[in-house]
Amino acid sequence: MGFKTNGDSYLYKKQMKKHPEKRLKISISVIVLLICFFFIGKSFFVNLHDVDFHKLKFDWIFLFLSLACILLGGLINGWLWQINLIYIGEKISYIQSLRVISLSYLPKYIPGKVFGIASQVWLTKEEGSISGTKGSIGAILNMGVSILGGALLGCSILPFVLKNKLPINIYFLLGFIPVLFIILYPPIFIRASNWFLKILKRDIITFIPHYGQILKLLFLNISFWIFQTIAIFFLIRSFYPIGLSFLVPLCGIFPGASVIALLSFFTPGGLGVREGVLSYLFSFFMPTSIGIVASIVMRLLGTIGEIILFAIFAKNIKKYVTQTH
Repeated sequence: MGFKTNGDSYLYKKQMKKHPEKRLKISISVIVLLICFFFIGKSFFVNLHDVDFHKLKFDWIFLFLSLACILLGGLINGWLWQINLIYIGEKISYIQSLRVISLSYLPKYIPGKVFGIASQVWLTKEEGSISGTKGSIGAILNMGVSILGGALLGCSILPFVLKNKLPINIYFLLGFIPVLFIILYPPIFIRASNWFLKILKRDIITFIPHYGQILKLLFLNISFWIFQTIAIFFLIRSFYPIGLSFLVPLCGIFPGASVIALLSFFTPGGLGVREGVLSYLFSFFMPTSIGIVASIVMRLLGTIGEIILFAIFAKNIKKYVTQTH
């Protein structure tokens, strides 16, 4: 895998002509994004009159704390990737792991969900001479456990904080908790992962760490989701007065919405979908327009953090491309 340059434009167009399904996916992604942001924008302006602007007070300290937590989260993410590789019998240094994670942030925004994974596998191979097969196992393990950890938090918390707020009874989410632990059982995890990989037309995997190691990764990822949620709490608190009590619902809302967005195949990085789900769930705890602003600012600040980490290691891209050739 490499990075497309201006000289590749002709080949890129030729490839698009050969694979009309790629053009179709991109077209669907654009349509879905436009629909999501149309309804988000419409809801914002319709509910703007509900906002008490006297309550709004910008606080730079909380904004700084939020950005600091986001950047620190990126550093922790590098450590989590290193742990994933250790559990599949491979080793790279922490700096190498952080480089891989930082440089694979932006490709995930390309529609199709595979580019973030593919770049992570390729960069790991370039950094640590780790085979593509092992890198794929690590990437699937990393993504799968992260998604299941976020789903576990959402299923554990949302039924209690949203009771009597939704038109349906969502206590059924509690029933998914044992299912999530069953999915993590190695033989089942491999089958579920290979089903997903076949949809994406990627090579299947045949190995996964034992159950105890997977559960340790699950605990680490749940802790990471909570840490990210604290960053979101600081961000909202920087312009809207929320109390510490909101942190509990937020620990269910943010991971839950993020997991739904990650599973939306036609949107790059879950863009638009996460904002729509967050805006809806936030509306039960704050004015709708404030919730919409919060969800969009969350995306912007998170992307800024990813760009900062990407820029720190961007100079290495030339070295990787040179090594490849």
